[in-house]
Amino acid sequence: MKVGNKIHKIRELKNITAKDMADRLDMTLSGYQRIERDEVSINIDRLLEISGIFEMKPEEVLCFDEKYVFNNSDNKGGIQGIHYGTFNAFPEDLKKLYEENARLQADQIKMQQEMIDMLKEKLKGK
Repeated sequence: MKVGNKIHKIRELKNITAKDMADRLDMTLSGYQRIERDEVSINIDRLLEISGIFEMKPEEVLCFDEKYVFNNSDNKGGIQGIHYGTFNAFPEDLKKLYEENARLQADQIKMQQEMIDMLKEKLKGK
């Protein structure tokens, strides 16, 4: 899944409108929608702004995978929050696969955070 699509999915899960995102990012609605459609690349600063609105770390946005997300809905159909569900009912072999996948994703997140930090430093130097 591309970054724009991940942003789109998270925005919907957080129950934020595209117009609200555009306003918060001080950009036009069509400009913001181009981000979600992956028609333009976003820079680190824009990723930091978006992740701040979502109250997530940038690496969480980059690594977002809707397959592992469970939603808490209120009685009105709104989403209260996003959390990763427990998997106690899964067979042991599936738990091990899931845990290994989680370890690999944690390593990937760490590597991506290091890349983000390096890019930030590089941008500061210019």
